[in-house]
Amino acid sequence: MRYPFELDPQIIHHIIYSQAGSIGKAVIELIMNSVDAGAGAVIVDITPEGFSCRDDGRGFASYEDVKRYFGRFGTPHQEGDATYGRFRLGRGQIMAHARTLWRSQRWQMSVDTREMGYHYDLEEIADPEPGCGISGEWYEPLSSQERMSCIQEIRDLVRYTPVTVHLNGAIITRNPALEKWDAEDDAAWYRLREDGALSIYNQGVLVRHDPGQIWGVGGLIVSKHPLALNVSRTEILRKTCPVWKAVAARFGQLSADFSDNQGKHRKTEARREITARALLSGEGDLQKLMYGEEVITLLPGKRHVTLEHFVSKCRYYPAATDKNCFTLARYARDVPRGEIIARAGIAPVVHPVTLARFGCYEPDEFMECLSRIRVNLQAYRDQSPRHQRWGAGWQDDLALVDFDTLSANFIDRTQMVSEKQLDKETRRAWTALRWCLAQYAAVCSGGESGYQSRSYGGKRFQILLGESTSADAWTDGETYIAYNIEIVRRLKSDALQTASLLFSLTEHEVAHEGDSMDCGHDEAFYQRFHDISTLCATDRQRYMHVWLIKYTTSLEAEGKRANGAVWRERYLTERASTGREKKGLPAIISDKGISEAVSAQPENEDASRLHFLNQQLNGGGMSAPADTDWNSVVAAGIVQTHENQAQRLREQQAIEEWYASDKDISGHMANEQQDSDEQQWLDACKTHYLSLLPGATEDALTDWVVQFLACATDSDEDALAAWAMQAWENSDLWSARNNPHCTETEDLYEQDIEPATERAVPSDWLPYLQEGETRWSIERNAAAAGFVHEMDYLEWRHGQQER
Repeated sequence: MRYPFELDPQIIHHIIYSQAGSIGKAVIELIMNSVDAGAGAVIVDITPEGFSCRDDGRGFASYEDVKRYFGRFGTPHQEGDATYGRFRLGRGQIMAHARTLWRSQRWQMSVDTREMGYHYDLEEIADPEPGCGISGEWYEPLSSQERMSCIQEIRDLVRYTPVTVHLNGAIITRNPALEKWDAEDDAAWYRLREDGALSIYNQGVLVRHDPGQIWGVGGLIVSKHPLALNVSRTEILRKTCPVWKAVAARFGQLSADFSDNQGKHRKTEARREITARALLSGEGDLQKLMYGEEVITLLPGKRHVTLEHFVSKCRYYPAATDKNCFTLARYARDVPRGEIIARAGIAPVVHPVTLARFGCYEPDEFMECLSRIRVNLQAYRDQSPRHQRWGAGWQDDLALVDFDTLSANFIDRTQMVSEKQLDKETRRAWTALRWCLAQYAAVCSGGESGYQSRSYGGKRFQILLGESTSADAWTDGETYIAYNIEIVRRLKSDALQTASLLFSLTEHEVAHEGDSMDCGHDEAFYQRFHDISTLCATDRQRYMHVWLIKYTTSLEAEGKRANGAVWRERYLTERASTGREKKGLPAIISDKGISEAVSAQPENEDASRLHFLNQQLNGGGMSAPADTDWNSVVAAGIVQTHENQAQRLREQQAIEEWYASDKDISGHMANEQQDSDEQQWLDACKTHYLSLLPGATEDALTDWVVQFLACATDSDEDALAAWAMQAWENSDLWSARNNPHCTETEDLYEQDIEPATERAVPSDWLPYLQEGETRWSIERNAAAAGFVHEMDYLEWRHGQQER
């Protein structure tokens, strides 16, 4: 016998509640229905208590239309009669959030799923209403944050719809035909960006954001024809949709051309992720990918390098010679320590962002990726013509050194020292430079250079000397900047270049905006360093000139003949200034305030201050640690890595054995006993309900029904009520009856009604926030718009608003 498939009544519950992602998306479904009905404008108002949505479309023309298209879920559209709709399911989403009243032509439909279940009241009204008007009262009133989040979500998702959408009195839609695009064809409009996600709009309504690594670029696609989507409209049916195949082919070519035009020095994270995927899959020109594309990120400084550079660095690193090894900072918290180890030349240190790029979570997985890439490269080389093969290939597997082993053996020694440890001539140059560095640090931290070359405002740092096994300079972010005395000693042999380096270190330390001892370098740091180095460039040059004069004047005052690179630099500057002044041009550097700056004296060294800082660091007067045999430590780290891998393998095998034995044998016996006990309990409950419930039969009281009655009711009276309303098929109504303040919808949005208002908004979000927005509302909208990272959403939204 052949039987048709049937739909359980619970499918209506699923259509209404399981589709309901958010209030914003539910309202957007109403807007798309208006477009399908031929509307030219849609007017939406959102208040804390409810909403209204009105359009000038066709509406429901007859009683039969209401029964067929409103009262029945899943009635398919005919080909070409709708822009967005396929099976008339979307309107159910708003019913999960509000009790609604629908008015169209001569008909009025009332829906309240909490009181009426999955039924609606249909009435004929005396005064016909053109189009369709929907009003609703929220089951739970919206807070100001929820309302703002809903409004912003709607603005983001219906930006390019073909109808004019008025939201709370403002038009929020734009005509894509009037905007400037990078490309356009019969299928879509296209816009490309270097970074970020690719926003895909289905005829003006946002569907999803593809991560940048899929395409190598970010951007925007607005299709002109309908894309085939899944039921919830959150994903494109990429394998079967002909429109998407044409759009994807065109955008793929555009993205490839765009990436090639960016040049070698403008590689993006998306491009690095694509390179990693290609190396793992063995696709493309692997020789070009290995030698020409950045794919590994190293410390210090988060430097992106090619795979060939990384392999060579592992082979020839000072302490790792002939070991072909590296170490991996697994977590972001390991980055500061990793930078110290890398600067000490112990072993190459891979930044944790590399793990994410290769889709790894554990060091073992990353090693497997490298082994797979090596096999792919060797196969690619072997199949290439002999005259096109490169080098000897990647001969040996790389070894991973346990990061914790290196970190434990690295003894970081940092202390303040007296400038009296400098010889006389070095101290002369340093004394002249110390005053200039203090003034320049104040300028870099927000001060201004005054008339007498003395800075005003900013932070007043003491300029000190120190010794460190890990840092060229360091600061507490408020009171001092210390420079490694080994660098300062170079002033004697190469004064000009060393002074320039010390000015750069000053910019670097000020850019940390805090204690630099235990922090790494994030994107915000590099942005601050960039701003300081460019905005303060003129002040840097001026204080360099002041130092040249102070230093050479000090030499002349002692009766010595000034010579060397420092004197020549000063002489050339003054000679050029004299020549320009003869021609009526300003001098190379203004001499205003120079004499006062030259005569200004730096503060005397405070020995008690040095002693206090040493106590805060790691104790002054301690003997320097003995030199570590890093070759032995690296070897021990490799052994420890193998032991860690073996331990994880043993743990995995133990788990598998437990499942195989205990789960299958004793666990099976326990399950049999448990099943037997449960069945006895169900049989006893069924006997009780057969005598209690009117009309109950053996067939009607299935195990599922008995279990529901026994677990969901507390008394025989509750069991009788549940039996009368068949609560196992209407669980939402039963829940609302017994606890009207805690419904299924409430559970679904528990995270929404308890926003984390106590958390502060990150500083890098602030330039992008609109009035009244909070961290919770941004997180909410980012998730609704399909973004994983909130900053990506803010940048995308900002770019959209600028256009």
